[in-house]
Amino acid sequence: MKLNSINYTNPLNNNTEYAKFKKAPSFRANPAVALATFIESNGFLGEFLAVDSTGMMFPRALQGYLRNSDELGHLNYKAGHEEVVRELLSGPAFFYVPLAVLSAASILRGKAAKVSTKMLGEFKNVMKNTSVNLKNATETKTNFVKSIVKDSFKDFQNERCLVDEISELMNKNVTEKFSFKDSILNLFKSKSDKVASASTYRNKAIELVTKLNKANGKNLDNAGAVEFNGKSFDVAELFDDMRNYLDDFTKKAQKTTQDKDTFIEKFHESAKNLRYAANILAVSALSAFLVIIPKLYQTGDKFPGKDGLNTGDASQNNTISTTKKEVV
Repeated sequence: MKLNSINYTNPLNNNTEYAKFKKAPSFRANPAVALATFIESNGFLGEFLAVDSTGMMFPRALQGYLRNSDELGHLNYKAGHEEVVRELLSGPAFFYVPLAVLSAASILRGKAAKVSTKMLGEFKNVMKNTSVNLKNATETKTNFVKSIVKDSFKDFQNERCLVDEISELMNKNVTEKFSFKDSILNLFKSKSDKVASASTYRNKAIELVTKLNKANGKNLDNAGAVEFNGKSFDVAELFDDMRNYLDDFTKKAQKTTQDKDTFIEKFHESAKNLRYAANILAVSALSAFLVIIPKLYQTGDKFPGKDGLNTGDASQNNTISTTKKEVV
């Protein structure tokens, strides 16, 4: 009996079938996979909005529009509209009320108001070890990114091309100016027609970091995360915070007459206090909003769920019913 050698090489590597396999469409076209990707990329916010929308908002709104539609002869628009308003003013309020407060604080006092106190502390340590030119914003931003990349990807020596791509995305994220209008229009464009925006750079970075981590068996519980200063951070959070932090830092640095170390200390102390104040205002605003929500639940004096029904007095209805039976 002859024993044939075992070939461990993938038979698809060198034939046309492998080429077809590589060009096959990905699972991203699947709506369920797209929803899961959205949840993964946006953390708890994405999860909450997905669950609240699919499990609460849409079913209740649909039920409102269909309520007594047979009796009315058309959809119950009043009831449906009231359900939509009710759902938008309740669950999502836990997110958009604090976000509105933080956005107002960032407009009035600087974008560092959007950065968490935890991240501010980490950025302060990075900035202290970065070559800073207080009068040159581009140089400061570039050197800051180099410090982050050097610390975060020091263990990835065999995938420097991927690391360089991520580094380039980080630089574009903090140096380029993005239009809010373009970000909105991107939602209605195909992938090839999208204009460069903060979200496109962030999503591409998540894809590359995930690929890098999986290839090296790192951060398997959260493949879209990077580590610096010995702590793990989501790439999406890191990109947003870096952009807001460096934009505020460099704008105020250009106006200061202080030396580097003094400015860094005072800037971070001010940013931390601002964030604390914004958090208190956000909690207060949310509490006040929750108090008035019950008054907003019904948008009119009359409950539209009764439209199309006989709303007469119950005792009168019983009398009519008894009279009909006696006649019969």
